[in-house]
Amino acid sequence: MIGLALVAGCEAMKWLVVQTAPTTEKVAPEFNRLRGKRTLIYVWAPAETLWDYPKVRLDLAAYVGSYIERNVKGVTLIDPLRMESYLEQGGSFEVNPAEVGEHFQADMVVHLAVYQFSMRDPRLAHFYRGRIGASVVVHDLSRAEAPERIPLQNVEVAVPEKGPVGLANVRAEEVRQSTYYAFANAVGKKFHEYEREVD
Repeated sequence: MIGLALVAGCEAMKWLVVQTAPTTEKVAPEFNRLRGKRTLIYVWAPAETLWDYPKVRLDLAAYVGSYIERNVKGVTLIDPLRMESYLEQGGSFEVNPAEVGEHFQADMVVHLAVYQFSMRDPRLAHFYRGRIGASVVVHDLSRAEAPERIPLQNVEVAVPEKGPVGLANVRAEEVRQSTYYAFANAVGKKFHEYEREVD
């Protein structure tokens, strides 16, 4: 009888521990030095992407900048329109991130080099699935000596996550905006602490 009561008590304790266990965990930022800094988001994209999506640099810089502005206290962002204007006037396809940062008197340059960009599933022509892949490198220009180059982990997103969606079910603009939003979240989370669900 006592053994039965102990087993029932242990089961109740296990249930209580499972129910009260944390469902989220804090994730530290991959890079935490944007706070209080004048920051430039510089997006590079290949010519073939710019041909199909001429404003992709501006769009991605605006989405990422908006996310960072909302989630990193004290950061001052340089207007993505000024950066896009500078790139269009320069006419050069390759721009040194540290030099452009110095031009805008930035303390930090978040350089996103897009190596994958598509809005259709490559295997299924009549289906949408937004994909963006980019390297992420921060150039710290705030130090007196030469700029410091800090590579972070690449970002790759796919929207919808589980697979493509038919052309009849959604508009291209919806897929593109959702993909930009997912990309901005993935990049932005590198710069502040956040909570994620525990499996």
